[in-house]
Amino acid sequence: MAAAQPPGITTLHSNTPAEDHKVMRRVTLAGGIGTAIEYYDFSVYGFLAVTLAEIFFPESNPTASLLYTLAVFGAAFVLRPLGGILLGHVADRYGRRPALAASVLGMALASAAMGALPGFTAIGLAAPILLLALRCVQGLSTGGELGSAAAFVAEAAPDRTRGFHTSTTQVGTLTGTLLGALVVAVVRVSLTPEQMSSWGWRIPFLLSLPLGALALVVRNRIEDSKQFVRLRDNEQTARMPALTALRSHPRAVLTVCGLSLVSFAAYYLVFSYMATYSTIQGIMSPTASVWCTVLTLALAASAIPFWGKACDRWGRRPILIGVSLAILILDYPLFLLMGQGSITLALLAQVLLGQGEAAYMGVILATYTELFPARVRSSGFSLGYNVASIIAGGSAPYIATWLIDETSSSLAPAWMLIAAAAVSLGTALTVQETAGKPLPTI
Repeated sequence: MAAAQPPGITTLHSNTPAEDHKVMRRVTLAGGIGTAIEYYDFSVYGFLAVTLAEIFFPESNPTASLLYTLAVFGAAFVLRPLGGILLGHVADRYGRRPALAASVLGMALASAAMGALPGFTAIGLAAPILLLALRCVQGLSTGGELGSAAAFVAEAAPDRTRGFHTSTTQVGTLTGTLLGALVVAVVRVSLTPEQMSSWGWRIPFLLSLPLGALALVVRNRIEDSKQFVRLRDNEQTARMPALTALRSHPRAVLTVCGLSLVSFAAYYLVFSYMATYSTIQGIMSPTASVWCTVLTLALAASAIPFWGKACDRWGRRPILIGVSLAILILDYPLFLLMGQGSITLALLAQVLLGQGEAAYMGVILATYTELFPARVRSSGFSLGYNVASIIAGGSAPYIATWLIDETSSSLAPAWMLIAAAAVSLGTALTVQETAGKPLPTI
């Protein structure tokens, strides 16, 4: 006799199309809401970089202070591959759901602890050291988030609509970043600069605790995917998933890494660093720059499901190639447009860059999950993705700030994005089309 289903848990073993449709909605909600809260926690630091520089790195040189703050921002990315290995191991060996719960819990606790940290004037050097340690915990937590969430949703989705359903997880990514920008913008508008530096900067971090609790509740109501349950029941899970992925699917891991470079560079330059960039370059005030990022994020999040549907209809490969080529060609002119001294033109350039990133984000999760069999899907995805995050993600704001300071050219970030787009374009040309095909199993 089959075991009774625990109350409050949604199963992925439904028998009717109506039940399957209802379950699919809950799965995409669990993937999207959890990812949104994770990326809220992770991105708030970037939006508060200028304020955090004053509190934790009080240097006489403002650029040096900001560089220290951005170095701590980037340090989290160094830990992301390790987080991907650890949480990917949990996801591929014990289930997607426990990995997702561990990820969101670690992120929420680390973020809330950041909000309670004393500044440099209170405890001296211990303040930036503790900030760095908590940022590293965030890196470990987020390293396994997207790979586990994408595998979770992809394995529940029908083959013909996998692109659309996995794109909803990316909507969560941008929604979380948007929420971070929005909360910071509201706090800045509501408080004086003195209040912001004294205690207001803590508010966005402390909100992580109730948001994390919400994500845990939603995710704990969903059961693991059929593919994983079959692997577990047949004792076919990999003992060391990350090592197995590297041995059996090295090309797939490299493909994920290559394709992710332009996405990471664009994401963290356009959606996270741009608020700092616009302020430093004197294009607009800190408050205006955050609101411009809020609008850019909102428009990008709205566009992602369209591209998810488009890649189900037209294929993954043509969109990956087309978007990489478009960023390669248009990036430099758009950065030139930002420097014309007009807030309207700067906003237009940022929005267009954001739309390019949205198109790319709408396609890549389906592409990545279709490269690996179920037993190493989360680990293989996370390995390639998080290595790219070190190269072009966390380092992007730091390198951009350093290059601008060294070259005295506000266009330096454009060359970083061009280089990443060139590598991703070359990788996209080697990808085989997988749209509409069943996910690899063994």
